[in-house]
Amino acid sequence: MSEASILETLRNVEFFHDIGDEHLEKLAKIAKLVEFPPNTTIFREHDTAKEMYLIISGRVSLVICERRVGCRELMEVGDGDLIGWSPLVSRPRLSDTARTLTATNALVLDGEQTLDFCRQDTAFGFEFMCRVAQVLSQRLSATRMKLLEMSGFQLPDVQLESD
Repeated sequence: MSEASILETLRNVEFFHDIGDEHLEKLAKIAKLVEFPPNTTIFREHDTAKEMYLIISGRVSLVICERRVGCRELMEVGDGDLIGWSPLVSRPRLSDTARTLTATNALVLDGEQTLDFCRQDTAFGFEFMCRVAQVLSQRLSATRMKLLEMSGFQLPDVQLESD
């Protein structure tokens, strides 16, 4: 896919809504489009964190595994979602496994190059990292809900001073 095609794809992804073309053009230079058939592992939990993926189309299952209890799906993600964010926060390893549920198209961005771009252009870097923080917040909430679901426990009602 040409750089111009990748730029147009970036313009149409909600994650990059309101990001200027001068920034998207730089990202287009380091991005590549990949296609995954259904039931393909994109990356595995504990793999070295090098790349991140922006889902253009398709559905992907995010799974964690533990020897004693097996694997559990944390959530499904799809169009416009970012996965493989670990290199952006200097985590050396990925925290889950991503497996396609449907045919999936994604833009792959090199984590180190993206992070360098964020450091060089701090205004863009701040905005980009705010968006990444929203992704992390959503994943944390999904993980919390999955833990509650798996444990079968409900949090007790706690009377707060403001109540």
